[in-house]
Amino acid sequence: MKTTELIATITLPKLPKIGCRTARKLIRHFGSATAVFEDINRTNAKPFASLAAIFKRPEVKQLWQAAEKEVALLEQKNISWVAHTDAAFPLALNQCPDAPLVLFGSGQPFPTTTRIISIVGTREPSADGKAFVRQLMATLAPYNPIIVSGFAYGIDIEAQLAALENNLITYGCLGHGILNCYPQKHKKYRMRIEENGGFLTEYWAHDPLRRGHFLQRNRIIAGLAQATIVVESKSKGGALTTAEYALGYERDLFAVPGRPNDHAAQGCLALIKSRKAECITSGEDVARILGWQKQTKIAPQRQLFVALNDKEKHVIKHMSTSPKHIDLIALEAALKVSELSSLLFQLEMKGVVMAQAGKQFKLT
Repeated sequence: MKTTELIATITLPKLPKIGCRTARKLIRHFGSATAVFEDINRTNAKPFASLAAIFKRPEVKQLWQAAEKEVALLEQKNISWVAHTDAAFPLALNQCPDAPLVLFGSGQPFPTTTRIISIVGTREPSADGKAFVRQLMATLAPYNPIIVSGFAYGIDIEAQLAALENNLITYGCLGHGILNCYPQKHKKYRMRIEENGGFLTEYWAHDPLRRGHFLQRNRIIAGLAQATIVVESKSKGGALTTAEYALGYERDLFAVPGRPNDHAAQGCLALIKSRKAECITSGEDVARILGWQKQTKIAPQRQLFVALNDKEKHVIKHMSTSPKHIDLIALEAALKVSELSSLLFQLEMKGVVMAQAGKQFKLT
């Protein structure tokens, strides 16, 4: 991405009344973020009439100049970033209509896999809640998922530390710039997490933590994942906003039940009673519902007993017995989605591939 396009991309959602959702719509219409700034006042299209006036405001120039300084800082501090137009941008998150246009990060690039679990919960977990998180990570370890959370006090940090103990990759989603750290008490864990995983944020490098950032950050936690697990939550709390985002993105949602009189269980019980979340009591429940198989097992080789052409063989090289989204298969196999759909149908007819919910496919 050219420097000017990056500047335009990080400026656009910061404009008054724009935000990420509208910014994405504008970019789709005009073709690029730069084109939005260049052409929006030249169009006669009625939907953009009210928005066009925003780009004439004096603060737009100020935001652009601030973005120029931010891009220079990214290079100076060697801060990694990935734009929504890049193949490396997390696929599941990019499917969310209000996803960030650019993610800033530290540590390792986010993996191209669909086996991603977000774990959230109260900042004041019980001893039972902490124990369940450790048990959950140990049980999920053979399935090798990526663990995403918010790096906050309570269930978040318990999940990420338990992931490290079980040699799982974990990513923390931050509610501030990548050069800051909240809570400061957790700074000692950053290097350990960055060795194999890392941190992601939509905020500019020096942006401080603000209360509203937590809620915004929660949509990224939910959007990155195939499923979100709420371990403990009071009747109101940030974990429940993450759960609502997961539901809005049509992702799987799990909740851990607790004692009816326990305040820390009220949020989870409400999710289960309203049938918004699936009740789980172990990692095996998660794997069973998601159709996962342990990666240590040898996948059945049914494709050896049927005749496959070269393109079909090429497709199955990028598949496994774990469900994978069609967009990710297309990306890895370097095929158009339309062509891949036809090939997957042929493979399904031959009994080699099985379609799953949410445009996912796996080997039989």
